[in-house]
Amino acid sequence: MKSKFLRDIATLVSGTAAAQVASILFIPWITRLYGPEAFGGFGYFSSMLGFLTPLAGLCFPLAVVLPKRIGEARLLIDMSLKIALCASFFIFLFMLIIENINYNLIPFSMTYVFIPLGLFLTIVVLVYTQWSIRLGHYKLVAAISVLSSVLGGVLKVALGYFYPNSISLILVANLILFFNALVLVRRLGVPFRSEEFFSVRVRHWMVAKKYRRFPLFRTPHSVLATISQIAPIFLLTSFYDAKYAGYFVLTRSVLSAPVSLIGKAVYDAAYPRISQRYNKNQDNFGFILKLSIGLGGISVIPLICIFFAGDSMFSLIFGAEWERAGEYAAWMALWFAFNFSNKAVAAAVSVYGMDNFLFRNGILNMLLSLLGFFVGFVYCSSDLVSVALFSLFGIICQCLLIVKVLRVVKRSDLFRFSGAGLYES
Repeated sequence: MKSKFLRDIATLVSGTAAAQVASILFIPWITRLYGPEAFGGFGYFSSMLGFLTPLAGLCFPLAVVLPKRIGEARLLIDMSLKIALCASFFIFLFMLIIENINYNLIPFSMTYVFIPLGLFLTIVVLVYTQWSIRLGHYKLVAAISVLSSVLGGVLKVALGYFYPNSISLILVANLILFFNALVLVRRLGVPFRSEEFFSVRVRHWMVAKKYRRFPLFRTPHSVLATISQIAPIFLLTSFYDAKYAGYFVLTRSVLSAPVSLIGKAVYDAAYPRISQRYNKNQDNFGFILKLSIGLGGISVIPLICIFFAGDSMFSLIFGAEWERAGEYAAWMALWFAFNFSNKAVAAAVSVYGMDNFLFRNGILNMLLSLLGFFVGFVYCSSDLVSVALFSLFGIICQCLLIVKVLRVVKRSDLFRFSGAGLYES
């Protein structure tokens, strides 16, 4: 606990864990109040937000922690919010037209209001969260996560007694986003001149040009990641049966929990730290390598347990009918272990301007992963082989990312230190 970096990670992990526990405690009530149709409509809303968010902000919010000068970060925030406001307005018009032409195309009414509003609020929360991380306000981020989970659970239960439908769930989601945005704005203030919000100046274009790699490479990479999340479910359902997609969804949900809990906290804490060390000409290679090895060491024991006893563990915890999901877990755990271990590496990508490589790596990853499904189906007609190849082929791109980033970081550190007279050839 003498390390500030580890304290920051512990703060984020504790906040996320408490928020997840709070959400789990409300699930029995919520599932008894709302039916499958309500959750289906809410799933549509969540999927649309997940797909549109990187497009609405053009991933500029992810660049907020990078600039050396605080004024440049403020311009990125201002620009991100301007883009999000325009994108939300055009999506509002588009959905309004669609709903008036044929309201049967969407699973719930008022889509033209809820999705654009939720989209803009999501970008606001994302921008201010990155701003909080840049300023080191990790306790604020953790506290908001916990309060949002508790408030969201209470509102869902309260509305569920009177209006147990998808609109209630979607309304609560928007209210929680508004709550998050309100707290963040009140605590951190407006980091730009509010009177200039509706104007675009030359300095905005200069900052946009400087960080153009985010809309050019990060945005399509995020879209590819969303497609990669959906494709396995579609392919398992098409090639085999819907129940195999169910096995995959459960396995992914279980294995992604530690990645979401600890891995995301490491990424959020490492990203500004790596950027600060880079701006101060400090060694990053040793920091990233040590952190990656540490995360790899943490994942070894769970990986071994799941690989050799995944089917038994899933049968014991979830019931005998979920044994196949445990067999999936034995192979998917390998991919998740690499995904967990490379969080520090992933945090260094934008700092060292490697977004183009990340995008190309994402394309290769999607192609190889989908190839694994096709090979398993065509040559083996086995759902388990398809999932195993999907996971193993995905590891190839994880290894490429780790090796490439470490090489670039080491070369950059040597060059900058040599130029600063810290190393002598």
